[in-house]
Amino acid sequence: MLSILIIEDELPNAARLKKMLLEIDKQIEIAGELQTVEASIQWLKENEHPDIICMDIKLIDGLSFEIFDHVAVRSHVIFTTAYDEYALKAFEVNGIDYLLKPLEASKLEKSITRIKGLVKKSASPDLLEVIRKMQHREDVYRSRFLVSYRDMLIPVMVHNIAYFFSEHKLVYIVTNQSERYVIDQTLEVLEQELNPKDFFRATRQYIVSAGAIQKIHQLFNGKLQLELFPPAEEVIVSREKSNALRKWLS
Repeated sequence: MLSILIIEDELPNAARLKKMLLEIDKQIEIAGELQTVEASIQWLKENEHPDIICMDIKLIDGLSFEIFDHVAVRSHVIFTTAYDEYALKAFEVNGIDYLLKPLEASKLEKSITRIKGLVKKSASPDLLEVIRKMQHREDVYRSRFLVSYRDMLIPVMVHNIAYFFSEHKLVYIVTNQSERYVIDQTLEVLEQELNPKDFFRATRQYIVSAGAIQKIHQLFNGKLQLELFPPAEEVIVSREKSNALRKWLS
């Protein structure tokens, strides 16, 4: 059974694509339907990657190529778009096929059939993967940072960090005691280095610890506003991330 994630910002197109896929193979499992770059990045970080991603290129909040800058996509990708100028870029990432809209069922079926063959070939377990699973190695996350302050180097323990934020191309640590230090890492790198049980990427500018969240205000359209301590600028969690935040906190 193939699992397929649909990334398409126009709902009628997404519905049509889903219908076409299920007509090609009723056994196909639709893993999810997403509309934005931000939601796609979050979904791929939190879920097992599907066999295939059918991905539009121009989304509400940018080009879908941005997804590959934040996530190591392990799926076969079929790009679906009304534009032909992105073909070269599409094959530089995980692009298996590049289908122009309006989609033709025969071409989509040909792409799916080709990927089925690739999936079947890779179905036998890799020896290194078997060994890795047998070892049950746990991920190792950051426990401290060494920061520069004036003419000193100061160790900052992760359990004493309230949140990280970016501003004017700089990234800052803010401690529980309201101390603020500049660090070299980007928020994308920090996401990989921090334990996801303790820290959450609330927005493009903020990674917050659970202990820093004092109150959560419910806004319109399903958005949430976080009240942090130490106090921070307005932190608005998008509708796409609000459910993930609730799940993380509970």
